[in-house]
Amino acid sequence: MSEAGFLESRSPGAAREEVLEELWTAHEGGTRLTVEALAQTIHAGPGEGWGQVAQELVERGLVRLADGELVLTQTGEREAREVVRRHRLAEVLFHEVLDLPMDDSEAEACRLEHVLTPGATAAVCSFLGHPPLCPHGRPIPPGDCCSALSRRVSSLICRLADLVPGEKGRVVLVAPHHRERLDQLADLGVIPGAVLTLRQRKPSLVVEVDHTLLALEDEIAQGIYLRPLVET
Repeated sequence: MSEAGFLESRSPGAAREEVLEELWTAHEGGTRLTVEALAQTIHAGPGEGWGQVAQELVERGLVRLADGELVLTQTGEREAREVVRRHRLAEVLFHEVLDLPMDDSEAEACRLEHVLTPGATAAVCSFLGHPPLCPHGRPIPPGDCCSALSRRVSSLICRLADLVPGEKGRVVLVAPHHRERLDQLADLGVIPGAVLTLRQRKPSLVVEVDHTLLALEDEIAQGIYLRPLVET
């Protein structure tokens, strides 16, 4: 896609966020970013389109020029931080939970980062257990939902395979490696909302669902995500 076409495919707000994110990442890596370099690194190839976006960010007070280098202002840094946070959380969701290939996870995260609301971002972060790093090993800027914690907590969800016998959880996501298994699991009652109790791990993994015992392969158990339930 040409750069003009690339820009046209994004809303003005999304294009500005792309530049803010690129500036944050460049600063993180200790790289100077000029307007010319920006056009080369922002997944669109050389041209003038991204220069126009950068100029708009300067006019809005989010970016300043220092000896030809694009530098985030304090206001721009705050906005860039939130974009980066949304993007990297989305990468964790798509790659580590939904098991999409890295390239697909990156592409989906690029779309999702522009539409997540603050409330939805906090919910995703809590769902993932406030992860400190994205799949690339880069830090995820913490949000208010993270600073409210005195320490890192375990994820609000876990894989069925992570339970110990006697523990139970409510299914929140079924993501098997092979799509045809979805129908098979649904026929067995393993659907979102169902409560599963792990009865044994060896010699085979056995779970109870709706008073029925099921033997599942470890690979299948790895793709079933639960919200742990604690009996009181």
